[in-house]
Amino acid sequence: MNELPAATVRQLLIEGQGVPERKVTPEARILHDLGVDGDDAGELFHALHERFGTDFTELTRQWRVFFNTEGAGPRETLLGILYIVVCGGAAGALAAALHWPSIVAWGLTLVLFVGGRWFFSRWFGRQLQPLTVAGLVEIVQAGRWPSDPDDVR
Repeated sequence: MNELPAATVRQLLIEGQGVPERKVTPEARILHDLGVDGDDAGELFHALHERFGTDFTELTRQWRVFFNTEGAGPRETLLGILYIVVCGGAAGALAAALHWPSIVAWGLTLVLFVGGRWFFSRWFGRQLQPLTVAGLVEIVQAGRWPSDPDDVR
């Protein structure tokens, strides 16, 4: 192991993930500050495993504590379709009742959809536990992801 973990983590974030160099500080949070999530985070951990042999087995069990998943499952897809239909129906009914042109109904649908998603993510979304760059370096140096998520900083 000739490489230093801190330099490698930094390099992978800057070159591999396209994070601006000025943002990659030890206190920067991988997801919350740097925007590395889902498959991009998976690529980062895979690269660290390849270079240092770090065991990320526990991370696979704890993934939803720290990161989002890519894509949507069947339940989320069906709820999303229902949500679009409800937003479109509500906007169409309001536009028809007020004799607005159909383009206004489309715009109102978009506003309801985006605004509703924002509202629900704020009120009902889950808070993800942060992982800092320094915390990731410590994990790489330790050689494995901690079994207790509270040990991750």
